[in-house]
Amino acid sequence: MAIFTLTSAAGAPGVTTCAIGLALAWPREVVLVDADRTASQAVLAGYLSGATTGGRGMTSLAQAYRDGLDLADDLTNHMIKLPDIDVTTRGYGQTHRWFIPGFARPGSARLFSVVWPEFAAALAGLGARGIDVIVDAGRWGDQGLPAELLANTRALLLVTRSQLRPLAALRQYLPDIGDATTDCSTGLLVVGAGAPYKGVEIANQFDLPLWGEIPWHPADAAGLSDGAPVRRNSTTRELAKSFGLVATSMRALSDRWDQQIARAAYA
Repeated sequence: MAIFTLTSAAGAPGVTTCAIGLALAWPREVVLVDADRTASQAVLAGYLSGATTGGRGMTSLAQAYRDGLDLADDLTNHMIKLPDIDVTTRGYGQTHRWFIPGFARPGSARLFSVVWPEFAAALAGLGARGIDVIVDAGRWGDQGLPAELLANTRALLLVTRSQLRPLAALRQYLPDIGDATTDCSTGLLVVGAGAPYKGVEIANQFDLPLWGEIPWHPADAAGLSDGAPVRRNSTTRELAKSFGLVATSMRALSDRWDQQIARAAYA
C-alpha cells in the first residue's frame, strides 16, 4: 500500500495546500483525496475554483456503497482529473493525477463511517497498480482520524507551523496520535520553518522524524489554496521545489520500507 495522509493538530497550518502541492509534484501516478470531515470542499472551492465534479466524490462513493457496488472496481468512477498549476505547460512530466472531491454537505462524514473499511482498502489496493494516494484529512480533532484509514496509511504527515501556539496544540494531541498510529509511520512536515523554530529543533523536541520543510510563501501558496492567479515561473520557484523534494523523499522512503518488508518476509 502507498497511502500518505496529511493532518494537523489544530489551526490552519496548510494541510490542504501541502496536500495539493505534493500531489502536483508527485513522481508517479497519484490520487488526491479530500477526506476532511468538516465538508469544507477546500480543494474544489480553492485550487479548482469551483470546477464541476459531475457528482463524483465522497458522497457518490457512499451512494455506491449503499448500492452494493465493489468500491475497488468502481473507484475510478468517483475521480476527476487534477490539473497542473502551470496552465502554460501542464508540466511535471505528464504524470497522471486524479482527485476525489470531499464531502458535499455537513453530516456526510458521519454517514460515511460504515464506508471507511471498504474505501480505505480500495485506496490501498491502488498500490498494486503503481498508483499512490495522498489524503487531505484536515484536522485530527477530538475523534481522531478513521481507524481504517490509519490502518492502511503508509505515512502520516503531521503538518505544523513553527510558532509556539501550533506546537503547543500538537503536543496536546501527540499522545492520542501515538496511540492511534501503531500501524503506520508518523513524521513532521513543518511549514515556515525557522520562524522562529527550525524544523530539526521541532523534530527533536517531539522525538519525531522531520520529513520535510515547506517555506512560507503566501503569494505562491495562494495559487494552490485559493485558485489565485499563477505567478510567473511558479513551478520553478522555492515553494514548488520544496514540494518536489518532499514528494521525492517520501516516495523513496516508501520504496525502502517495501524493500525492508520483502527482506523480512524471506528471512
